[in-house]
Amino acid sequence: MRYNAEIFDQVQSLFKVTKFNDHQLHCVINFDNKVNKDVMKRSIFLMLDVVPILGSIYVTDKGHPYWERVDISRYTDVIISTDNEVEFNSFITSKTNEFTGPQMKACLLTSGKDSLAIIMNHMVCDASDFKEYLYLLSDLYSKIVKNFDYSPDYIVNGDRSLKRINSQFKLKDKIMAFAFQNKENNKNSSYKFPMSGEKETNPFILIHKLHKDRYLIIKEYYKRYNITLNDVVLAAYYRVLYNMLDIDSKSDLNIPIMVDMRRNLKDKTVDALCNLSSTAITHIDHNINDEFYDTVVKVNKDMNLKKSKFIGLNGLIKLSIIFRIFNYKISNSLVERALKNPLICMTNIGILDFEKLQFEGVSIDEAYECGSIKYKPHFQLALSSFNDSITFSVNLYGSSEDKEIIEHFFNLLDEELPQ
Repeated sequence: MRYNAEIFDQVQSLFKVTKFNDHQLHCVINFDNKVNKDVMKRSIFLMLDVVPILGSIYVTDKGHPYWERVDISRYTDVIISTDNEVEFNSFITSKTNEFTGPQMKACLLTSGKDSLAIIMNHMVCDASDFKEYLYLLSDLYSKIVKNFDYSPDYIVNGDRSLKRINSQFKLKDKIMAFAFQNKENNKNSSYKFPMSGEKETNPFILIHKLHKDRYLIIKEYYKRYNITLNDVVLAAYYRVLYNMLDIDSKSDLNIPIMVDMRRNLKDKTVDALCNLSSTAITHIDHNINDEFYDTVVKVNKDMNLKKSKFIGLNGLIKLSIIFRIFNYKISNSLVERALKNPLICMTNIGILDFEKLQFEGVSIDEAYECGSIKYKPHFQLALSSFNDSITFSVNLYGSSEDKEIIEHFFNLLDEELPQ
């Protein structure tokens, strides 16, 4: 069985070629007790059947690339277990291999309180559908706990193409987005996040948590001013960067953000794991005398304007045109040359739904999801939420000095956010 390699599958693959990131998604779930190890292993393995593309390999040597389904019995290490925390932490920054499969892998840390780490190939899906995978996994685990012989009678194998989004817009809206929103995904600021000059680097994921009490203060703030959590965090991010980069009022800083284009779907039923995210470039006028509220208002105004003009559509239209007109080799070459990977960006992964992420017989203390690991000089702030807590993350191939710089950045970000 073969499946088309969709446009964003190929673009994600190019991100590694252009040294932007390693196109992997990461999730860590910390439980309050021990999980059923055998049930977890069976659940992880069965998910390769539930979502067939996860058990496929990526093929590029016969013209247009495609996913090819293989016998999943060949995968003996889809999930590994360890009681060694160092080994577990090393796994969290590891990678899948799209050419040999599978397109996800997991590691279970067995201790008094177990932890589960899952790595997903970003070519298969974006962070939004990675969450859907986690919900499906927890539901399957819960069913198998009650009946170990349970086997799902459904598959998640629907349309993964950009047609799902493009079909939601009228031709005139597409023309307008193509003609007048070029700067929304093509503009790139020249500022770089300060990093060490060390050439020897290793992958790491640094996190900074805001627990419930602090989150509720921030929530009260954005509810009071009728803005969003994204507005608040983006405003704090701008203010920290203004100071760290010593940017004056005459300089131009732009921060690209990820946009989940599923916002445009009337039917949001999940029948496939895919990439349906785009990019928008945010920009606000900088005034060194602005208070935090002033910055938030500017961010909110900029975001509302973009949302009113089909935020993120421009990039999808351009990619669709390129891949429709040209063959795979030319399209790939054109996109590779045209990619302007942002030096500084942000992604709000959103909420991991506490009600949907439920494993029968064991509760979750905390969970977070984060994106790909960036290569220098690229820098991305990510955030995800779970059960009224926020986890900020920065993923980088960097040095110990870079870790210290990022820890300092987290402290500055924390100080900017409402307290």
